[in-house]
Amino acid sequence: MNKKQALLQLLKIHFGYESFRPGQEEAIDSVLAGKNTVVVMPTGGGKSLIFQLSALVLDGITIVISPLISLMKDQVDSLLQVGIPATFINSSISQSEVDQRLAQIKSGECKIVYIAPERFYNQAFLESLREFKVALFAIDEAHCISQWGHDFRPSYLRLHQTINSIGNPPVVVLTATATPEVRDDIVKQLHLIGPTMIVTGFARPNLQFGVASLNDRAKIDMIVDFIRSAPAQSGIVYVGTRSKADELADILTAHDVSAVTYHAGMDSESREWVQNSFMSGAAQVVVATNAFGLGINKKDIRFVIHHDMPGTIEAYYQEAGRAGRDGESSFCLLLYSPKDRYLREFFIKGDNPGSHIILEIYDFLRRRANDNPGESILITYSELGQKLSEPVPEMAIGTALKILEREGYITRPNEKTTNAFLQSKAEYGSMFESLGKRAKTQIEVFTKLTERFSSELKKGWEISLEEISVIIQVKREALLRTIKKLEEQGLLEYRPPFKGTEIKVLKSVPPADLTLDFSALKNKERRAYEKLDEMESYVYSETCRQQYILSYFGDHNSKKCGQCDVCLKKGPTVKTISYLGNY
Repeated sequence: MNKKQALLQLLKIHFGYESFRPGQEEAIDSVLAGKNTVVVMPTGGGKSLIFQLSALVLDGITIVISPLISLMKDQVDSLLQVGIPATFINSSISQSEVDQRLAQIKSGECKIVYIAPERFYNQAFLESLREFKVALFAIDEAHCISQWGHDFRPSYLRLHQTINSIGNPPVVVLTATATPEVRDDIVKQLHLIGPTMIVTGFARPNLQFGVASLNDRAKIDMIVDFIRSAPAQSGIVYVGTRSKADELADILTAHDVSAVTYHAGMDSESREWVQNSFMSGAAQVVVATNAFGLGINKKDIRFVIHHDMPGTIEAYYQEAGRAGRDGESSFCLLLYSPKDRYLREFFIKGDNPGSHIILEIYDFLRRRANDNPGESILITYSELGQKLSEPVPEMAIGTALKILEREGYITRPNEKTTNAFLQSKAEYGSMFESLGKRAKTQIEVFTKLTERFSSELKKGWEISLEEISVIIQVKREALLRTIKKLEEQGLLEYRPPFKGTEIKVLKSVPPADLTLDFSALKNKERRAYEKLDEMESYVYSETCRQQYILSYFGDHNSKKCGQCDVCLKKGPTVKTISYLGNY
């Protein structure tokens, strides 16, 4: 049996496929030949199979770097189900469990090990890896390593040092969204010399794209009408903010659509519940921020709707590309209003604080630390913002602290949280009336809350929202939405739990002596605005939607798709869309 026959047999035994998808076999051949390999394939193109199948043939373990801590367990479980021994190591498991898994790896019980990049900050962990024979170092979501990528993660910058420290095994990097500029930066950051470059193209012929310019009210009406016209089909609605996710999910629920909310502010238990509900079909729609989607392997997503314009073409195509992974026709609709840009500019400013803000924050922390030597500083972003010379979004303060922490000037070992406080300020009857008849979920939540804690609510009491949600058997996010709505109407006093950050200053130097690359930070901000301009140009473009996107990623020879709103010269309104966007 030759090598190709052996690979095809393994492919069928473990994954149930009879043949490779475009680019997979070429990439596996490169990996098995010991060559560094860069793989760019569209979402759903089968990137993971490249390192998973290679791991079965290689002598030693395959380390997979993934930013998806919340999904590692699912990925490992899927591999175990198809007979591939695998495990993961991340912050969700205890040190004793880490030690146990390292012992299993050393004894040869695992072929694939998923590791979060942050783990490599731990020198003891790095030392333990040197005891293993690492046959392949795979980096998933590799655009995270590039400062020009749409999802840059500083922790990925340490991977080159990690690769060196474990003996320079062959490297395979994989991404679905990398422009030529990002590909070059990935190669540069990892110091890869002459890697095999496999780019299979970005086209997704089964996806039909459309854009509609509407105000917020019309956006919601279109989303509701569209989803109700397809009651048996799964989809994702992306929104720009957590509050919009909550609002839209409530509206869909009021129209008898089984919708759930997903965003980064939810606790891990709630996020897992949402994901499981969507994957099982119990929920038809997920209304989510961009926190949702990476690693979601639901093949029958029939539509992805964007209520707000994303900040980059990369982000949009990655999110829209979660539709139709089974190859069947699916619809991708982007709704746009001019004020969408203002929201994106707000996020850019939050992600790129000015150099003077970083210096002010550091100077305040340094002086506070000098006044109280040896003591940690416990402070909220809000309190820190009050010490600055100008109003700054809390997001920008958080980014400034990350920059200072990354460069070794501070550390943030702990966060402190206290309970919330609740007290009713009106009769329950008027509180129910204020929720409105259409807010079915909020009425149900408030009913359960008053039935169980009527006297406490009247007196006022400190509570853990997590504990209360468990006791009355509702999701924490649904409880919080109900509380906030009543608070906004002056019917309920609500003091949120204190969320403070413990900060320790590691280096105390005059602010002028900080060795931060402010020019690089400025370039990053400039590039973010350029990417936003490119995203907005897509909205107004009279070029075929798919052709515009493919050209952005460097494919300048693509043909018109023939099915987007531009090609058909029809705007994507509900009246002109039969389901799946067939005009």
